[in-house]
Amino acid sequence: MPVDRFKSTWEDLGRVDPLWAVLTDPERRNGGWDLDEFLATATGPIASVRKLVDEAGLSFGERVVDLGCGAGRLSNALAAHVHEVVGVDVAQSMVDEANRINQFPDRVSFVAYDGYRLPFADESFDSALSLISLQHSPPALQVQALLELQRVVRPGGVLVFQLPCRPTRREELSAEDMRASIELIDVPTPVGAGQTATVRARVTNVSAHTWPSGQLIRLGNHWLRGDEPVTWDDGRADLPHDLAPGAAVELDLEIVAPEETGEYHLELDVVQEAVTWWAAVGSTPTRTGVTVVPDAVATASPSGARQEVVIAAQQAPHQRKDGGIEMFGVDTNLVRLLFAHCGSQVVTIVADDMAGDDWESFTYVIRRGETV
Repeated sequence: MPVDRFKSTWEDLGRVDPLWAVLTDPERRNGGWDLDEFLATATGPIASVRKLVDEAGLSFGERVVDLGCGAGRLSNALAAHVHEVVGVDVAQSMVDEANRINQFPDRVSFVAYDGYRLPFADESFDSALSLISLQHSPPALQVQALLELQRVVRPGGVLVFQLPCRPTRREELSAEDMRASIELIDVPTPVGAGQTATVRARVTNVSAHTWPSGQLIRLGNHWLRGDEPVTWDDGRADLPHDLAPGAAVELDLEIVAPEETGEYHLELDVVQEAVTWWAAVGSTPTRTGVTVVPDAVATASPSGARQEVVIAAQQAPHQRKDGGIEMFGVDTNLVRLLFAHCGSQVVTIVADDMAGDDWESFTYVIRRGETV
């Protein structure tokens, strides 16, 4: 199920480096965020959305739900302006971190949910907020989340959320162009549970057309037990340059092993983000067995040559690149129609830069309609 893969991804991110997973600054991996500096980054976004709400003649009211709260960055900043904030996240590991660094425990609380239904009564909040969170949910879960926000906000209340619409520079490849040969060069095994390792692979363009760089074409991986997915979206490695037909490139892909020990299949495939995994349109992925063991990491030759594996004492894992976090867009017309269908008013749609340079992104201000 999509929600299982989604929850698994964010549970892993929350356990490994929760602050970096919220704000993936490449300079802040491995616990590099100073807590005060991390929390301070929420001041600007909260000021911006408060201005939008004020200009619309609306108010956050006294009780606000922060959906996709992560480590509680925005929840803490919002507490300076309202009486109560309840942060909710699909990952218990994120909620645990949010509780640990909570600056206002008398007015801010955090709770995990199942990814489908928020654990709150109908119309129990004055308003709802969600920034740089829904963009990581698969499309069906995005719609589910918007409907849940509609449900828990009182009539006349306000919903403020950000969603990307579409990649800014994406040119969707044809199915015939999505043909890759993937050769594994080095795969460490065994790997410690929950630990990060690097896979090296050679990717060859076996289509008749050039793959253009800058079009979100990436090497990625899945973890499976037999043929059943355990973690669907894990690492990503970007195509570094245009790749002509017949040309190949060697890529280092950082992967994170599942938390449970055992025998797994590691499957590598190419993906064009927001379009499809290439195996779905006829390309051939590659798969290999990997053993996940407790409290250990595998070491291998830097040159990629296989050698006897040495199991070392467990150490703090280094982090994968931020490309491991998927992004999904929602067309603005769909958002308009959804809330119109629910009897709510789309008050404002403002372009923003929250999804980065690769995506068109918008902040929405919705006035919750009366109960039908």
